[in-house]
Amino acid sequence: MLKKFKFNALTRFIASFLITILVLGGVLWGVYAYLFSGMEQEEGLTREETGIEEQDYHHAHITNIALFGIDTTDSSMVGRSDSIVIVTIDEEMKEIRLSAVQRDTYVEIEGHGKTKLNHAYSYGGPALAVKTLNQTFGLNIEDYAVINFTNMEKVIDVLGGIQLDVSSAYRKEANIHIGQLAWERGITADLIPTTGLQTLSGMQVLGMVRARNNVGGTEARSEMHEIVLTACYEKLKKKNVLEYPAVAKELLELVKTTLSSGDVTNLGMKVVLGGYQIRQAVFPLAVDQEGGYGGKMIKGVWYLTYNEEPGNQHLRDFVYDGKLYGEETE
Repeated sequence: MLKKFKFNALTRFIASFLITILVLGGVLWGVYAYLFSGMEQEEGLTREETGIEEQDYHHAHITNIALFGIDTTDSSMVGRSDSIVIVTIDEEMKEIRLSAVQRDTYVEIEGHGKTKLNHAYSYGGPALAVKTLNQTFGLNIEDYAVINFTNMEKVIDVLGGIQLDVSSAYRKEANIHIGQLAWERGITADLIPTTGLQTLSGMQVLGMVRARNNVGGTEARSEMHEIVLTACYEKLKKKNVLEYPAVAKELLELVKTTLSSGDVTNLGMKVVLGGYQIRQAVFPLAVDQEGGYGGKMIKGVWYLTYNEEPGNQHLRDFVYDGKLYGEETE
């Protein structure tokens, strides 16, 4: 059976956050003038900035958006992109396809030579990151959305907190991170007071998801991301529909994007009214990597290397035609 890489929890959280915004936009399209007033819209990219080349596989029914998830306390959202997802809205197949591109992928970045894909964002922001995706994989991405993982704290506060079961080990580790966050911000630490099931604030949850030592390592942290994501959705579902405009407005203020309010509204309506299915895959596929898990050391640094011609084609096949290599054999 073909081996595939799964979305990590952070990537799922960030991608799902954007989809939530699209859905809310569709449901609330009638009040979009109010709803989108706080969204930070960036100036659209020029043709030269996108690096798009004319190709016959660029279908009119396909909309591609680059989604970058970063983890930084810098309010300007400068840093390396920890999560890179190509969101494809296919109006013909009624699908939303999420193509996560692994951040360590060894690619050519204009003006910087070959290095890790996630460096493009730190070198030239979302514009260079979009251009690198287009030039590397032969895509036609024109828009992007940037979400800071640290904003998860604000998302949870907007929701009114979420319920988590806190163990003694997690409480100890989380409070260490909470104390560090408070010290960096010059504010009082919102420490977790006790163990057991309780409603946690955004800062407390951020401490939980950053905990790794003495709670099970990286695997436990990934599981906690999943638990938090589920809790956020459960809390959102319990919200009264009359609360949605205010909640959605606050969530949208955490996003930086080239999409206009009308763009998000139209996409949201398509998702809600069109019965779209969501599919996801991680690239480069294992089949395009040596031994199913590619990569090698180059000048003392590990990069994820892959067979570029078939690997890039497999990504395009999924983006433009919904065909994922190996699915037909499973």
